[in-house]
Amino acid sequence: MTQNLLQHLFYLNQTRSDESATLRPLAPLGLKPSQTAMAKRPPRGKCVHCLADNVDRTWDHVFPRSWYPDTTPPNLHKWQIPSCQPCNRDYGRIEEDLLFRLALCVDPHAPATAGIVQKALRSMKPEFAKDERDRAARAARLALLRNELFDGPEIPRSAVYPGLGERWGRPATQGLGVRVPAESLRRLTKKIVRGIFFLEDNAFIEANYLINFYALAEESAEPIKQLLDQFGKEYAREPGIVVRRAVAEDLPMGALFEIDIWGQFKMYASVGPFES
Repeated sequence: MTQNLLQHLFYLNQTRSDESATLRPLAPLGLKPSQTAMAKRPPRGKCVHCLADNVDRTWDHVFPRSWYPDTTPPNLHKWQIPSCQPCNRDYGRIEEDLLFRLALCVDPHAPATAGIVQKALRSMKPEFAKDERDRAARAARLALLRNELFDGPEIPRSAVYPGLGERWGRPATQGLGVRVPAESLRRLTKKIVRGIFFLEDNAFIEANYLINFYALAEESAEPIKQLLDQFGKEYAREPGIVVRRAVAEDLPMGALFEIDIWGQFKMYASVGPFES
């Protein structure tokens, strides 16, 4: 069954933003040395996600810890940012749900996804449960997946997420589709964007700025890619994630992002002033 879960359904108008601000070339690759070592627990302060201040915080992984493939170097430092407990729990639920859906859409033989599909399958198998509560959760996850499958003829071609379509050249009628919540991908994109700003610039994206998420096919993303090629800086925790960011010179906090997940699909984002 799971080998046929190849189509990623995502209902979103494929749009692209016009970037009028001037972009500046950025410094060489690398986050600040002071941010490569993390204390056991961050002190009370501001949450990177919800911006609540003077709250108890914990470390949150910018790229979900369970999303790192088996081919990740063992000594790789994993990006972490300070988050309040409610945001951390909320993102944990979103990322767990996204993982078991997206993992069924990627190439299981690619080095960048090594072990990812197996994690998704294990999360639905009752024999791996730690206790009865865990067993029930796994059964519920499997039931949810079955209820959200689409047969090939039912899959709207325009709803297949770029990069996660049919990979083996079969007729579309022979595939199955699994729905991926649009809001979950949007939230994950915002988390990564906020995380890069905090790690690189020690900056919070305040409420007067808006993070826009775009699901773009390669040809639609070309204007953004050209700007990133010319002005962007790369942040990588390979083979799981590669982020490129270009920052506007004359627009504080203005930026364009390309987020590559497992070398399988990309998410694009822009940051700019909020306009009511």
